[in-house]
Amino acid sequence: MTTFGFDEHDDSYIDDAYDDFTPAAIYRCIKAESKWDPQLDLTAALDVLADFEKQINALCVAVPDSHERLDKLLDTFYSAWLFSASSLKVPEHKLNSLSYTLTMRSGSPTTLAILLCHFLQQAKLDASMSLNQGDIGVHIAMSDEEGYLVEPSSGQQSWYIIPENADEADGQEQEPLELIFDDEVYKLFLAQQKWSFISENKFGHALTCVEMLMELIGDDPYERRDRGYLLNQLDCPKMARDDLQFFVDECPDDPAIEIIQHQIEELEDNNKTHH
Repeated sequence: MTTFGFDEHDDSYIDDAYDDFTPAAIYRCIKAESKWDPQLDLTAALDVLADFEKQINALCVAVPDSHERLDKLLDTFYSAWLFSASSLKVPEHKLNSLSYTLTMRSGSPTTLAILLCHFLQQAKLDASMSLNQGDIGVHIAMSDEEGYLVEPSSGQQSWYIIPENADEADGQEQEPLELIFDDEVYKLFLAQQKWSFISENKFGHALTCVEMLMELIGDDPYERRDRGYLLNQLDCPKMARDDLQFFVDECPDDPAIEIIQHQIEELEDNNKTHH
């Protein structure tokens, strides 16, 4: 049993760009996949999702006790529906795809966590995704003081309780556990897809992810840096230089600043050569 400190970041409720009718994160993530792959047919994945949601609605009626319902749903997710991490050599961008995960029952810790969290919420349980020292998990609160943490790839559960006297003054270090919601889940999904596309040299797909992230968070210098890198790979040197220069101006103390400045110099030299 573990003691945790919670750090909740739910920016979606204060973001003026979205209102009460913003779709659940899972639908936004699935829809996003058609942005970088317009030929992708999402029908099968959405049909599977709808079927599972109907089964969960029936489960809620059949199992009123929340602890029993949690156990039943976890057993269904991992043993009946057979969701798991992949043991095959599958490209990372596929494992990071929710449509692939839904149809193939195999995915990354992030897509499995997004799915499991959505299904738990569908089952009327207080579930959210969590980050603990960089590891993605699923958090289910059973009360203000007690709950479960689930490792999404394996389904391994751990029970936690927050002691009544737990506070910052008692000298005990609490393990940092950050709960993430809606917009933050969507941003995490886009960021992970961006890096998987970059690692596989799918620069056009990655650029779409960057542009979607910038629609959410604005002129972020790190996204401008990544866009500059991608534009350079896609033979758009002038636009690449502008983005990289923006990063240098905004983040002059970044540890990678010398590398970025060298890239800018190379772009300028190439531009002079072509003229």
